[in-house]
Amino acid sequence: MARLRAAEAPSPWQLTNGLIFVVAYILFSMVWLLSVSVLADEAQRGAPSARTLTLSALLTAIVITIGIGQWARRRFSANWLKVLRLLSPSRPAALLAVFMFCLGIAWAIDLVGRLLRLTEGQIVPPTLEVLRQGEPLGFILGVLLAVIFQPVAEGLLFSGVLYPSVARLSGDNRIAIVSVSLLYMLVALLTSGSQGQWYALIQPFFMMLVVLCARAYTQSTRAAIVARAAFGVFFVLAALFSAGFANVQS
Repeated sequence: MARLRAAEAPSPWQLTNGLIFVVAYILFSMVWLLSVSVLADEAQRGAPSARTLTLSALLTAIVITIGIGQWARRRFSANWLKVLRLLSPSRPAALLAVFMFCLGIAWAIDLVGRLLRLTEGQIVPPTLEVLRQGEPLGFILGVLLAVIFQPVAEGLLFSGVLYPSVARLSGDNRIAIVSVSLLYMLVALLTSGSQGQWYALIQPFFMMLVVLCARAYTQSTRAAIVARAAFGVFFVLAALFSAGFANVQS
């Protein structure tokens, strides 16, 4: 707990910067979803297909990653990686420890959700449902989104930009962790496309809570990205195992 409360150098930007990127994240999610739906001739359907959800989320993550990267490079020049805390920890063993710990927590959260019957039969988030459809191209897009692009985009936005500005404003890491997790839950509600409470509210909150605890404990955005990637790997494994069990039963 002392490591979670340890203060770090305050961010050189304001909370407004982080909130602008959050609004941009929401808007780009909606714009890309509408655009991909129109291009895929799904605009008249009641709900977008799994591939459309995945592709729109992938494009959103790419745009947000590029946007934050360009903003940081222009504002902080050659020091932008250091300012965003992307250079530490440098030891692979430390990152592996974060990854394995968060992978176990991801499994534990999912297990609790299933035991309490909160998942409503959902195996993975709607944006990653393409992982369970057995389509090679869709599966590749889903893996890229789950393991690379979404962790990087969300890590930069919520752990790299938003969390330190909230911590600077509140003066308490714990308040920042809970506040940003609640905001992430709201963003998930607006962008996930989930019809149930688990992947629209509950699971995103606890996932971001774990990711931000890793961010506060290590004082590293790189570690937070690895922590978020661990959840993505868990989603991929869950999709593969569920497909395997379905084949065995059939």
